Amino acid sequence: MGISGGRAVTEKELPGGLSLDQIHRGLPDETPWFFRTVLAGRRFLIVTFVTTVFLGVIAANNPEWLLRIDKPVSEWVRGWEGSLLFAKGVTHLGSPNLAIGVGLIAVAFLWRRCRASAFTLGVLVAAALTIDTMLKVIVDRARPPNPAVSTGLGSFPSGHVIHAVIIFGLVPFLLWILTNRPGVLRLGFVVFAVVVLLVAWSRVRLGAHWPSDVIASLFIGASLLLGAEQLLTSTWAAERCDILGHHPSSP
Repeated sequence: MGISGGRAVTEKELPGGLSLDQIHRGLPDETPWFFRTVLAGRRFLIVTFVTTVFLGVIAANNPEWLLRIDKPVSEWVRGWEGSLLFAKGVTHLGSPNLAIGVGLIAVAFLWRRCRASAFTLGVLVAAALTIDTMLKVIVDRARPPNPAVSTGLGSFPSGHVIHAVIIFGLVPFLLWILTNRPGVLRLGFVVFAVVVLLVAWSRVRLGAHWPSDVIASLFIGASLLLGAEQLLTSTWAAERCDILGHHPSSP
C-alpha cells in the first residue's frame, strides 16, 4: 500500500470509489479486441505516422491526386438531404473549446490524486491543439468550396475529428476506472465509436474538410491516444502516483 501522512491509504478510502491504480495497469481484459490491438501495439503508432506524413505530403504538394477521390465522395456526402442541421449539431462534439474544457476539468480532478495522470491528459489535449494548428499552417490545403460553416486555417487535418477521438477515447477508460464494470466499459467504447464517426461524417457533410483530411485526422487522434496510454501505464507514471500514496503499490 501507499503511505500518505504516515498512514496507509487503501483504494476504498479514495473519494467517489475512484481506483487510481487501475490507470496504470494497462487495458482491461474486457476491452474489445479491435481497441486492444490498436492501443496495445506500437506498430500502430508507426502506421499512423507513416499514413499521416504520406497524406500530408500529397495534400501539400499534389492535392489534385487526392481530389480524384475526395471530390466525388464529398459531393455524395454533401448531397444528403435533410441532414444539414443534424451535422451542425454533432460537429460541436469535436470542437476545440470542448476539448480544452474537458481537458481542464480532467486535469483539475486528477491533480491532487495522481499528477502523472493529470500531466498526461493535459499534454494530450495540448498536443492535439498544437499538431492540428501546425499541420494546417504547413500543409495549407484549400478547403472544399462553399462550406456550410465558418472555417479558419487550412483544410488538412480536421481538428474536430482529432479532438473527438481524444475526448471520447478517454470515456471508456474513465468509466472503467470509476465503475470497474465490463458492461459500462463496453458501452463507453460504443459511445466513442459512434461519436467519432458522426463527427468525421459531419465535417465532410458541412463542407469543412475533404474526406482524406478526416481519414488522416482519425490516425492522428488514435496515435495521440496510443501515446497517452503508453505514458499512463509506464513505470514513470505509476511510481509518481505511488509516491503520493493515492493507490496501493505494486506487489
